[in-house]
Amino acid sequence: MNGAATFPDWSSVLKRRAQLVHQQIAAMQRLVTESGGNEEMLAKACASYYRLLDEIYDKDMPIARALDRSDLLLHLDGEGLQTENPRLSLVTGIMGDVRKQVGTMIKTLVSSFNEAVELPREIDLGLSSFAQGSLYLGFSLPEPNPGYVVLTGDPLFAASRQALTTLGAVTQHINEPNAYDLIRREFADPKLRDAALSAVGQLAPSGRRGVSSLEIGGRALQQGAWRLLTPQTRLQVRAWLEQPVLSNEVVELRGRVRAVDLDLRRFDLRRIDGMPDLRCIYPASFDVPAKKWLDATVVVRGQVETYQGAARLLQVQGVEETEGASG
Repeated sequence: MNGAATFPDWSSVLKRRAQLVHQQIAAMQRLVTESGGNEEMLAKACASYYRLLDEIYDKDMPIARALDRSDLLLHLDGEGLQTENPRLSLVTGIMGDVRKQVGTMIKTLVSSFNEAVELPREIDLGLSSFAQGSLYLGFSLPEPNPGYVVLTGDPLFAASRQALTTLGAVTQHINEPNAYDLIRREFADPKLRDAALSAVGQLAPSGRRGVSSLEIGGRALQQGAWRLLTPQTRLQVRAWLEQPVLSNEVVELRGRVRAVDLDLRRFDLRRIDGMPDLRCIYPASFDVPAKKWLDATVVVRGQVETYQGAARLLQVQGVEETEGASG
């Protein structure tokens, strides 16, 4: 579909297209009637137009509404979706992945000023559209309801929008030959870059659930083009995330472990004297002790990448638990 400047949205484009088809049907009906045709001839002459109307209303219109209403829109394809009734577990699993990854990015964006942030229901993404044709899932950014007091520049609502625009900015380069270099240049803050790439890596299909490709679009993403994620994308991003710290500077810091992600081998180190919270990546050799680190006070040592003079991303080389909890 190619929208013209005179139409405010994709739904309007399709409504206009349907009107033109109806006009063509009316013209054909007049032509057949004036030439003395019967009902059978009329039905045969108009059959292709009615098929076009069915396609517009049944297939194109739900997708157009999804494009118009969704801040984040996913288009999924694969063997598991070649049906009118995809498995509920597949759909809910994808929705859960989106909620988790966007929520994690929101927390990353606001954790610098509030380490204990919990997302209220008003911040949760809403399902704005559901359309078949492979599968389209549209999500809307939250709008404050009358029971939620929002101050000007409310950080949670601002972070929810920034989380989606960040996903858009990262995926814009994801399929280019020098993608990682472009992403590193665009995201100078290594903590935000690592969180965004982690989200993309988790959202990209693994190929095991019957989904072979996922395209990301929506109003919140800049430069509206679709961005394609495949199982190969997932593998590539995971490789980037193995050793994301390029600096050789080594530091030793004491803080409290929060938000341990055992799948991605990451945790936040907070309550560091005179410093903002720090995102840490630990190696597979620490998988067993990492399960006990949550809320523990530890001393970590490793290579660190800084941003604006502050440590933001640390590749862990050693972790030592200390007695007593901080704060």
